[in-house]
Amino acid sequence: MQRYFIHFDNNLFFLWGKKNTLNSLSQIINMKILSLMLVVMLGIMTAVNAQTSPLKDYLGKYVFAAGSPLAEAMVEVEDTTLKVSSAMGSFTLEKKGVDTFYLSAYDAYVIFKRASSNEVESVSISVQGMELVGTKTGASIAGIKEDEFQMEVLAEKFVY
Repeated sequence: MQRYFIHFDNNLFFLWGKKNTLNSLSQIINMKILSLMLVVMLGIMTAVNAQTSPLKDYLGKYVFAAGSPLAEAMVEVEDTTLKVSSAMGSFTLEKKGVDTFYLSAYDAYVIFKRASSNEVESVSISVQGMELVGTKTGASIAGIKEDEFQMEVLAEKFVY
């Protein structure tokens, strides 16, 4: 048997045993630390992805029927909530369930309808005994405008 000295946080530890025992102990500690770091990183990536992806489905411009009190509305994300902008003003939506939101300013329920492809195709607003139905026009226009804005900012920064 041999005697080994291990330096850890300014403390000196003595171990007696075979050299293989000391190496395997070091490998086990390193593997535990590596596994813990991997689990933490996966958790962070999952949390970040979960925060941004669900609301993107609703983004876009919704056009309502002619003669409706609401001609069109734009749905955008502000921080972590949905915001609806129209000629009547801008309001935040409170999430109540899957595809269901509450517009407290008008005591109205806002329900997004999905197509068979699972993409949002329309919105239904139940307010004061009426149901206003708006269809989504094109892709998520709010997301496109944000991307275009970022490209313009980058283009201005890198002009020589």
